[in-house]
Amino acid sequence: MRDLRWAVAGLLVTGATLTGCSEPQAANTTLPPTSAAETTEALPELGPADFPVPDEARTKDAAGAEAFLYYWIELLNRQQAIPAGEPLRDFGPECRECLRIARIYDEAAKVGNRYVGGELTVLDAAAAPVEGDQVSVTFIASEEAVQLVDPSGTPIETVEAAPKLSSGVTLTWSDEVESWLIASMTLG
Repeated sequence: MRDLRWAVAGLLVTGATLTGCSEPQAANTTLPPTSAAETTEALPELGPADFPVPDEARTKDAAGAEAFLYYWIELLNRQQAIPAGEPLRDFGPECRECLRIARIYDEAAKVGNRYVGGELTVLDAAAAPVEGDQVSVTFIASEEAVQLVDPSGTPIETVEAAPKLSSGVTLTWSDEVESWLIASMTLG
């Protein structure tokens, strides 16, 4: 009998609570404004117009450094196919190897030579922790065989494929362009 009373009392309290919810209530007048949320400013374009640096490669952390490495390797492949060295100088103004490659691409273009093959592929990469404005990224790359050919397509020079090149880059963060820049690079 006692349990029945508790059950009935529980039903009465529940019924009163639910009834209170069914009564009309005034709308809350303290809701937040409906204006759009504040957004962050987009990063300025960087790199060739048709091949800009992706946003994920423009963060000052190990993941951004690794993403920049992948972008850089694709940029090297792209510029070799054109050939043109200017973007390589833009991203590696202090990098001797970058400047050497840029010069070679420009010299080939000047006389009408071009490269066939030679695409680099990153097989594995690992960035060290960022220290201040610098980070090192070690990686293993694979390079296809490549030929430098003259304007008629006659091979001038051939370099065999290199399946596993132990490589690395040192990147420096630039607040000015909000991106990583190549300080030094070693392939193989």
